[in-house]
Amino acid sequence: MKNITVNYEIDSMDWSCGVDDREKCVDALGAWFDGLSVKTQLSIYYAQKCANVLQEQGGFDPWNDGCPVLQQVFAAQDRILKKYAPWVFGEGGSTGFNFSLCTTGVETA
Repeated sequence: MKNITVNYEIDSMDWSCGVDDREKCVDALGAWFDGLSVKTQLSIYYAQKCANVLQEQGGFDPWNDGCPVLQQVFAAQDRILKKYAPWVFGEGGSTGFNFSLCTTGVETA
């Protein structure tokens, strides 16, 4: 049986404050993804890949069209931000920074 690894990146650029919070958020999101089953990681990979193609064609908006697999990722990001960087949701928050997990490929060994 082959081992399957789903590679990912976490975009956390442009945080104007809360640098320590950013590191905690990135670590927690990575731990969340690493803790998922390979089946779930693969479903996220293919859902993101499909969403990117459909977005380019103008036919899909992952935030508003409600893909349950992508919503699972968005919900995890939201929970982690609320736990480690609640300032994001305060007055004037949630702008000017990135925090998202993006799968980048699949490897087999």
